[in-house]
Amino acid sequence: QSPDRARAKTALAASEDALSTSSVTRGRTSQPRNPSSALPRPREAPQSPGRAKQLSGSNMTAQQTPRAAISPALKQRASETRSAFANQDAAASKQAHDETIRDWEEDGHGEGDAAVEVYRRVDALQAGLCLAILLESAFGSSLERKKLVAIGLSLATAHALREWTTQTWYARHYYRERQREEWELENYAQGERAEMVGLWCYKGLTKPDAERCIDLLASYKKFFVDLMMTEELRMFAPPSDAGYRRITGALLVAMGCVLPLLLGGVLDHMYGSLNSFPRASCSHLVTCGSATSALAFTGAWRASTSRLPEQRHALEAAMLGAACYVVPRLLL
Repeated sequence: QSPDRARAKTALAASEDALSTSSVTRGRTSQPRNPSSALPRPREAPQSPGRAKQLSGSNMTAQQTPRAAISPALKQRASETRSAFANQDAAASKQAHDETIRDWEEDGHGEGDAAVEVYRRVDALQAGLCLAILLESAFGSSLERKKLVAIGLSLATAHALREWTTQTWYARHYYRERQREEWELENYAQGERAEMVGLWCYKGLTKPDAERCIDLLASYKKFFVDLMMTEELRMFAPPSDAGYRRITGALLVAMGCVLPLLLGGVLDHMYGSLNSFPRASCSHLVTCGSATSALAFTGAWRASTSRLPEQRHALEAAMLGAACYVVPRLLL
């Protein structure tokens, strides 16, 4: 009887396995075709209106090629969208976005480089203006005008050479690091991809999403190298017209320094000293006053480029000129 009993136990176990398998199969067939739709979805964090606008504002496709210049109509629409944001007028913002000329022409495209160029020129001009005020405040009453101009030109030249060498060294460093990234991507692409996946996971992406994005972007080698330079090293490519920018920067520094000094010297030669201000010559007042006024104007100009309050930035720039005048008086 023991062999019969063993066979009975084996048959019973097989029947139980068959029943459990059939019940699992029926349970699977009763589920919807898309299992993920039946699973509870995690709640997404509410997005700010600016973030939602950023995610849904542009529909760039691979077939579309952005134009180099910004059309006047797009500039007008960009002004309307910024005015709507300043007034917190959602209806006006929606209307401005609905008037998009092309899907990729989201406001702000192509304006960053122009704004940076304005900032660079304003900074160079303001450096020269501050230098003129410092020289006039420190040595305006003790040195001849031509010596002040010579010192100003010398300092402006030194500043230009310093900027030239700094930008040259940065360009060398950038292209060396770029060659290294290209070499590493060529010899060990998996490691470079893993670094980018880890970086984007640290910034908030899930690992599967980061891997999908990196796998797609890595198929475009040049683009992926540029992405690694900006994401990993925080380095941006030097401008193609770097030489022209260096020359214009040097000229703006020299012009901002020399013109107020020359203007003060010419008026002092024509009118002489002011009788009502025995301690201050005409050149002293004209040089510092014209340079401070130019600082206020350039501050307002830069603020208008950034769509910021012009009066506030003009006042802050004028206070910078006042500080350049007071500091030598306190130290000398």
